[in-house]
Amino acid sequence: MPISAGDLQELAKVSLDEYLRNMPVDQIATERPLLKKLMAGRKTFLGAKQNIVENIRKTYGSNFSWAYGEDAVVFNKRNTTEQAAFPWRRAVDGLYLDYDRLFGNGIKVREGERGAFKLEQNEKVQLLNLLDEQMEALKEGFMQKLDLELHRDGTADTDAIVGLDTLVSVAPTTGTVGGLDRGTATYWRNHAETGISVASVGTLAQKMELAWRKCIKNGGSPDFILAGGDFIDAYRKEITVTQNANAGSVKTLDAGVGSGVNTGLYFKGVEIIWDPQFEELQTLESPLVSWNKRCYFINTKFMKYRDDDMDIVTPVRPHDTLAMYAMVNLRCALSISRANAHSVLAIA
Repeated sequence: MPISAGDLQELAKVSLDEYLRNMPVDQIATERPLLKKLMAGRKTFLGAKQNIVENIRKTYGSNFSWAYGEDAVVFNKRNTTEQAAFPWRRAVDGLYLDYDRLFGNGIKVREGERGAFKLEQNEKVQLLNLLDEQMEALKEGFMQKLDLELHRDGTADTDAIVGLDTLVSVAPTTGTVGGLDRGTATYWRNHAETGISVASVGTLAQKMELAWRKCIKNGGSPDFILAGGDFIDAYRKEITVTQNANAGSVKTLDAGVGSGVNTGLYFKGVEIIWDPQFEELQTLESPLVSWNKRCYFINTKFMKYRDDDMDIVTPVRPHDTLAMYAMVNLRCALSISRANAHSVLAIA
């Protein structure tokens, strides 16, 4: 039996909605650790003309001095705040299924009114199986690309959002971020140190200690450490594990620690998370500072991801194309409210 074009569109929308329901908060795969962390602190924004605006304090403007007796008190006018503006952008992805492909799977689409045709049970099962594969691929592909773009510097496309590579930069003394010039706004720079030698044990740990103190000085302890494979391998060599022998018991030793992207390696009590996207980015961009050699100390209190919830759209097909269309639509932005609360390190 056939199915009407309207019923097909409705079924596709319901299937896609089922896949995407609650996903912005709850259903992010663990192999996308940056996206997962950002989604955990996700904020909803209802609309903005162009930008997400962060109000920041750039100075206290203190006029502190000592005085005695009739010494005059000097007063000053203070300009202590600034605004950083981060443009939101719209991310989209879509698919279509042509009617001939559906016909090849035993499903015939008619252009009649909704409810005019009804599928047999076996035909409905075939159609749902086909839609399941398409919707799963659409969902996973969208989230994979969104995660990738949240890492990048925003220059790959004129409509791309600014990501981690710019917000926590390996070259923090140059460039404009959120409309503020890092060349002059020294308070708007994250800590960065690259080319760290790992020839001598202890050097890397000392550099990490210094970076940690910089973060604490400017906002508190980082709560999220993200690193590439080369950096993690180098950090493992900094750690010496001592086993106390006990002749009276059987011992099982395992050189591997952690599970999945959770490395089982910690710094200051915060676990170092391996990000598989670093390898993808290294292949895609080949930057001067290798992604695989980087480590980010992030204070998520001062880094926020915002979106307006994912919208599911079923466009009307063009007059000259026999196909079913489905699309997802999301407006989002990534912003920081304090740059010097974050650090990035990279080994040589």
